Amino acid sequence: MAPEPPHANSSSSSTTSASPGSSQSRPPPDPLQSTIKVAKAIMNAPTSNGQIVATILSAYDLPDGEVPTSVTMSYFAETKSGIRVSNEVNTGPPAAKHRDHANSFKFGSAAGSAKNAAANSASGNESNNKPNQLILSAPLPTLFESTIVFKLNYADTSKNLVSKCKVQTNLRVNEPQWLILNLDPEFPSSSTENISNQNERVYTSSASRISCYSKNSNSASTSTASLDNQPPTLRLKINLLGTHRPEIAALINLGNAWFGVVDVVTDTVVGTATHMVGGSAGGNNGLDLAKWKDLPVVKLLLVPTVPLATVAVVCAPIVVGVLIVGIPFLLPLLLLLLSITLTIGTLSSALYFSTRQGRTKLHHLLEPMYLTFLTTHSGQRIIYDVGPRPSPQSLAKAVLPTGMIGKLITSLLIDFIGSASYLIPLLGEAFDLTWAPTSMILVGALYDDIMPNLKYVALMEELLPLTDWIPSAMLGWVREFGPGILEEWRGRGQGK
Repeated sequence: MAPEPPHANSSSSSTTSASPGSSQSRPPPDPLQSTIKVAKAIMNAPTSNGQIVATILSAYDLPDGEVPTSVTMSYFAETKSGIRVSNEVNTGPPAAKHRDHANSFKFGSAAGSAKNAAANSASGNESNNKPNQLILSAPLPTLFESTIVFKLNYADTSKNLVSKCKVQTNLRVNEPQWLILNLDPEFPSSSTENISNQNERVYTSSASRISCYSKNSNSASTSTASLDNQPPTLRLKINLLGTHRPEIAALINLGNAWFGVVDVVTDTVVGTATHMVGGSAGGNNGLDLAKWKDLPVVKLLLVPTVPLATVAVVCAPIVVGVLIVGIPFLLPLLLLLLSITLTIGTLSSALYFSTRQGRTKLHHLLEPMYLTFLTTHSGQRIIYDVGPRPSPQSLAKAVLPTGMIGKLITSLLIDFIGSASYLIPLLGEAFDLTWAPTSMILVGALYDDIMPNLKYVALMEELLPLTDWIPSAMLGWVREFGPGILEEWRGRGQGK
């Protein structure tokens, strides 16, 4: 019998192990360096594209009964290389005329689908599934900083009407808005100065409706105008579509994976416990909980419980007195026990809020605050990839209170934490090294508009030894609200 030939992989492996420069002789990769590399890759991920999707609904109260030919949408944005202007996308002619409203037209019904689809194909807007839907694609930061221009076109271009809407002021990412935009002539018959003034618009917004009007228009007369003398308007639904920042998307994916594991473990444990307690469908193989209260063993548990509870109540004042007398000596032990308790409580709370029931309660609790946070400019920049990441101070400014009482409580808390290092002599100064930058950010977010240099005072106060007693945050509160309070008191004194 012929001997078997040696395997190729075994010979190659022996050769590889013998070579001094092989990969097996290299040290294993450093986990910290690998984590840093992944974090840098996430933070430096390329900017994703966004979309502005506008559905044109109708044009109301036009100057005359002539049918417009189309509605076009474009944008312009100021970039580092200059002003960037997009191509126009258009809807084609309206589908029908409103029966109950003079000089008004509606877009997008089945009657005009063929004409609108042909118009979209001719304009290069073939990606739209709806004949009255307009889509513009560009990097999300560019769209967020841009101004959208809607134009109602006529065969006679001198009759064209336009309206503008600034994105970051009136739109939020992935939140549809219904807008009513006032239309102005594209080519006014007035002078060049009036043309430049006509293009400057003031926008007032609410949750579901945004209306814009010219600075030269009389708002009082407009609000009291009759139904027969309404300005021409364009009504549409618009949405700014975009993705989360890479780090936010990574956190969301990690959270979903963790919640999936918790759900599987919870379902397994609950199913096993239910089977053990309730038994099968007939209930013959499990324990009947309804009969436990009648068992003598349950009542016998009261025998050791009552004496132990009595001893605990009687000894509680003694224990409290010993703690008060020996608190200087027991403080490190108490802090250690407190840290252990907080750690266990935090882990238990995190585990509970990872379950379905806990997530539901947390959702009801945090949803209003999260939606309010998303309405802020900093919230949009933190969650979505709409531009440079906000600074820690701007983030703190978005969540900190702005009222007198809210700032008072926050300032007292900041100064209390800063001076808490005196509880542990010498060791407390090490805590100041970590609290100093945090205190600087919080004080700057609260009082940078009033005292720009106060945050540096807060930083040095925490870094220098034996200076934690200086109430830097309260100094800013006194500077902002103190003069107003004194003036109010003086006014009341003079009134008496």
